[in-house]
Amino acid sequence: MFSRRMLFTLALASACALGTAQVSLAKNPHHNNGHNLLGAKLNQDGKHEVAKIGNNSVTAEVKGKKVVGMSAGNLPARKVKSSKKMAEQPGGNVRLAANGEIRLAQAEVYYGYCFDVGLDEYCYWYPATDVVTTDTWIVYSP
Repeated sequence: MFSRRMLFTLALASACALGTAQVSLAKNPHHNNGHNLLGAKLNQDGKHEVAKIGNNSVTAEVKGKKVVGMSAGNLPARKVKSSKKMAEQPGGNVRLAANGEIRLAQAEVYYGYCFDVGLDEYCYWYPATDVVTTDTWIVYSP
């Protein structure tokens, strides 16, 4: 038969193991500005290397001044979107002077390609004007 002390020790060990499992599942996100990384290459059709993830070259495929896809060796790409600015985009802040209430017609949406490498996740973000958005994009959740 189990003693109270043994049951308490077992419960405490289980709680610690669950807490450790949750901590180990946390991702270390790396958000990059894909527009700035591509630069003038956004005007040239073809595949362009923008970064490296370990031994994998991260390439962006451009057609008609729009990014149509990204790849990083054999790492799977996840196509995500967010209304939050995840990486600094060009253009900065817009200054506005008005007398009265202001309503925005449309919230800005950013599109990204994310690559999962174990504990690290690398995302390359673009404004909607730089990406072909006709495909299915999922809402980004870290």
